[in-house]
Amino acid sequence: MHSLDVTVIVVYLLATLALGIYLAIRTKTAEDFFLAGKRLPFWAIGMSLVVSDIGAIEMIGGTGGAFRHGITQANYEWIGCIPAMIIGGLLFIPLYWRTGIYSVPEFLGTRFGPVVRTLLAIVWCVFLAALLSTFFEASAKMFEDVLGWDRWVTISVVAVLVGVYTAGGGLGAVVVTDVIQCVVLFTGGMILAFVGLAEVGGIDGLMAKIDASGPDLAHHLDLLIPVGADTDFPWTGVLLGLGLVLSPAYWLGNQAIVQRTLGAKSEWDAKASMLFGAFLKTIVPIAFVLPGLLGLFLISDVVDLDPDKVYPQLIEKLLPVGVRGILYAAFLAALMSSVDSYANSAATIFTRDIYLRFFGNEKTNPLLVGRVTCIVTILLGVALVPLVDNFEKGIFEAFQSYLAFFQGPTLVLLLAGVLWRRASAVGALTTLLGGIAVSATLTSLKVHFLHVAFWSFAASVVLMVSASLLRPDVEVAK
Repeated sequence: MHSLDVTVIVVYLLATLALGIYLAIRTKTAEDFFLAGKRLPFWAIGMSLVVSDIGAIEMIGGTGGAFRHGITQANYEWIGCIPAMIIGGLLFIPLYWRTGIYSVPEFLGTRFGPVVRTLLAIVWCVFLAALLSTFFEASAKMFEDVLGWDRWVTISVVAVLVGVYTAGGGLGAVVVTDVIQCVVLFTGGMILAFVGLAEVGGIDGLMAKIDASGPDLAHHLDLLIPVGADTDFPWTGVLLGLGLVLSPAYWLGNQAIVQRTLGAKSEWDAKASMLFGAFLKTIVPIAFVLPGLLGLFLISDVVDLDPDKVYPQLIEKLLPVGVRGILYAAFLAALMSSVDSYANSAATIFTRDIYLRFFGNEKTNPLLVGRVTCIVTILLGVALVPLVDNFEKGIFEAFQSYLAFFQGPTLVLLLAGVLWRRASAVGALTTLLGGIAVSATLTSLKVHFLHVAFWSFAASVVLMVSASLLRPDVEVAK
């Protein structure tokens, strides 16, 4: 890497770290740490939501997915984000904010009792650590090619940097640094997309090249791939698994998403943050799906190329010295935003829904517990990195598979808890345990993760209705 690129990266990292430490010094209370003192404006939350969601997975895995499958990858933004964000902003987020909760398990606990709250908190803590492992693997993929670093060196450096300001400053540090990272991320992604377009002769040139490639790329311009044409992105899975289950579960019930809106300074800001984020989501595919299509014609030896290496190779091929540094900084921005979000969310759930309820006393310092939990969660994420290697089709598949494992039953709990008065605590407990069991069974049978999400959701609906009707008035033991 050229010294100018290194300088850009170092300056960015030091500036982010300095800002995070400054905000950590100002963090005095548990509310400051977990909810940023409820002082966040809508625009900052909206930018933080977007940059945390797209993150390193989108830059590496999303671009690789578009390289492999085409523009159907954009469905993860257009179908998988925008509709659910609008619904969340208008209906669910205002309800969460008014209740004064800190976490999604806490909200469901007020409806279905302490057992459901505790089990859901444990599930979320485990899966948040697992999701962190996918972000660390993405960092290793990028800098293995760029800097020639050993994967564990890269992972360790990222873990230490993010751990310092996240454990120190909490949600306030996360959101403020995310605003900067959002600007850097979009700037870098757009530079790469437009430079790549110029290389292939613009949109018309790209379309002509795809058409001229014949049957090999026949479905790369299909938003929904026909049945039987490609088993990696079945249209049934995209519409049912992604659109019906994963998307609303993620935007309505993901702690890393919901927690930001809970820190809004008003109910209006909480609602507006989701709608502003939905607007930003409309342009994400330009920055991270389009480069995947361009990679088909701008990178040599594409037949045997690992899709997760498309993005770093495009940077090396297309961009001049100095500008590359902006893209590398953008990648670090995305990575750090994702890691800090999930680590802070895990700390909130563990502290509020587990530690304070079972181990806390009048001498307990929630701020200290939250900071220690942040560090422990990051270390667990590092330890789980080897599991990502078990997913043959890359980091994006690993990330989505982890989510699909339990999002179906979680969504049913949310919908039933808000919309159906007869939903009972027994029904909720049956749904949570039974739904996860269905997901585990389908996953072991190698069912596509999008279909796992849908069928676990369908099974959870049956479990919730039947158990609630059979045992409508029975309280789960505390």
